[in-house]
Amino acid sequence: MHILAKPLGALGNTLIGTLVSIILVSLFWFVGIHGGNVVNTAMSPIWLMQTVANRVLSQAGNLDLEHGGHIITQPFIDNFVYMGGGGATIGLVLCIGYLVWRKRASKQNEVLAPITIVPGLFNINEPTMFGLPVVLNVSLIIPFILAPMVNAIVTYIAMKTGIVPLCNGTVIAWTMPPIISGFLATGSIAGSILQLVNIILDVLIYLPFMSALNKRQKIQEEKVK
Repeated sequence: MHILAKPLGALGNTLIGTLVSIILVSLFWFVGIHGGNVVNTAMSPIWLMQTVANRVLSQAGNLDLEHGGHIITQPFIDNFVYMGGGGATIGLVLCIGYLVWRKRASKQNEVLAPITIVPGLFNINEPTMFGLPVVLNVSLIIPFILAPMVNAIVTYIAMKTGIVPLCNGTVIAWTMPPIISGFLATGSIAGSILQLVNIILDVLIYLPFMSALNKRQKIQEEKVK
């Protein structure tokens, strides 16, 4: 810890370092390796220390950047960046649900919808990762990397400018659904609103890619007939 604390702390407390970790997590997931278990194992101790620091400041009534508060904490990552799981796939499963609702979904997506949307709301995305699949699917690699990066940037800016309070040091279970977790993590309805904004952005990022994939699936299903 004496040797690695400073460089890890520098990486874990910056937006650039966070974006690098997000890219690595997504790339590991793309080849079928649990990116969070690989990358976040090194980063989580730093994020947790920053979470504890925020809790101490919150208890003292001094939780802000001027008093040394941290924007990037474990709840920042778990509850604002990776909504739906790695790749912020809550946007992806909502796109699948939208296609089913509009009766435009392929047969494959009609089957996948109920087994991906409900777990996705609790940030469990293995059914999506290996059922759709996202793993080794070049059609989805761009939004899979882009969506969590956008979440991180938007959340960082919102907290940096004071629009949304910093995470208050409460460690929220990563399975806590969005909207609820945003309020608990920040102690403010602004946290929930920020999560809703991020989810809308994730849907908009995934939708054109998922729509194109859905069309190809329907063409393949027609050929099988």
